[in-house]
Order: sequence, then C-alpha cells, then structure tokens
Amino acid sequence: MVKRFRGNKLERWEVSIVKAMVEADKYNDQDIQSYFTRPSRTINHARIKEIRDGAKHKAVATASVEELKQFLSSWPNLDPETGLNAEGDELLIKAREAMTAAVHTFNGAGLTFRSEIFIVTAIIAWTYLLHAWFKRKGIEYRYVKDGEVQKTKEGADKYLELGACLRHEKSPISEGAKRNLEFLLGIRHEIEHRSTSRIDDFLSAKLQAACLNFDQPHLSGPV
Repeated sequence: MVKRFRGNKLERWEVSIVKAMVEADKYNDQDIQSYFTRPSRTINHARIKEIRDGAKHKAVATASVEELKQFLSSWPNLDPETGLNAEGDELLIKAREAMTAAVHTFNGAGLTFRSEIFIVTAIIAWTYLLHAWFKRKGIEYRYVKDGEVQKTKEGADKYLELGACLRHEKSPISEGAKRNLEFLLGIRHEIEHRSTSRIDDFLSAKLQAACLNFDQPHLSGPV
C-alpha cells in the first residue's frame, strides 16, 4: 500500500486545471477533488473551495478548454503498482527508473565499464530523488541569488546538483549515506576527467550501499 503524506497541496498546473473545471460550471467541489486525490496524496475539498472563492491562487491563470480536455482524457494517468502520477510524480518516477537502469547495467553480462556507468546513472537517480523530496516539502531546490532564480546559458532554471543537495541544511540524507554519495561523486569526477582502470571489484560494496540507501522507505516511497 502506498503511504500517504501530510502537507499535500496542489501544484500550480493543477490549480490552473481546477480553475478551468470551476469555470466549466458542471463540477462541484467534491467532483473536482476526486480528480486530484490519488493513493499517494489526499487533497481536502476545502482546497478546491478556496480556489472557487478566490481566496487563494489568484495569480494562477486558468487552463484553456483544450488543456482541460487533455487532462480529463488522460486521467487518472496513474501507475497501477505505485499509485504515482505520471505528471505530478515525474521526478520520483525518473529517479526510480534511473536507479533501475543503473542496477540492470551493472548486472549486464560482458560489460567492462559497468561500475562507471552505474555511478553516473545512480547519481542522476539520487539527484532526482532529492529534487522530488524537496519539491514535496516545499523547499526551493533551484539556485537563487538576490531573490532571482538563476538561469543556465540556455535560459532554463538552474537546479541544485547532487553535491549541493547533500550540503543543503534541510537534506534528509543520513551522514553515512551522504559520505557514500560524496565518495561516488569523487569517482564520477574521475570518470569525467580521467581514464579509469577496472574498478568493479574495489567498488562493489560502495555501489551496493548506494542502492540500499536509495531504497529506504522515507525517501523511495512517494516523498
């Protein structure tokens, strides 16, 4: 059974859809609530009333009729095994897929570069996992300077890399797991900038620890 978490709230895109459903004038608050409550998250119908009455989220634009149709046609868009939503839980889904890919690659026959591939992919998995956790807790996980979100040279928001996530004062990672990941980050830098020799036998315990720590319930379940 998927664990429910306190502090659940609608995301901005969901508020936009709720407003469109209110404007459609054929859904009551309980009807609308049913579209946004899922096994991993409960939304109180009072949150819908706040939007209907204009008490909250005034700045959020109403979704278009086409966007509402698309939402309704794809609903509920849930993974049957985990209850995760393909859009709302995208970060967590990516994290799990990346770690699964890392393990499958390491266990693949005939590979001689498997530790290096595992490390790079596992670091991606951990980064998305922590981003998902920060997002669920309402913690900013982008680089912000003087109140402005920093941008990449392409103009996209600049998100914290894994090292910065681990150093964040609100990081949920234990000291042991943090040390393990910092060690793997060091190896990742070697992989990027230098040639590595056959390291599988030397790193197997570290790699296994990265997997086991990732699978801890407070992080790998719906965050």
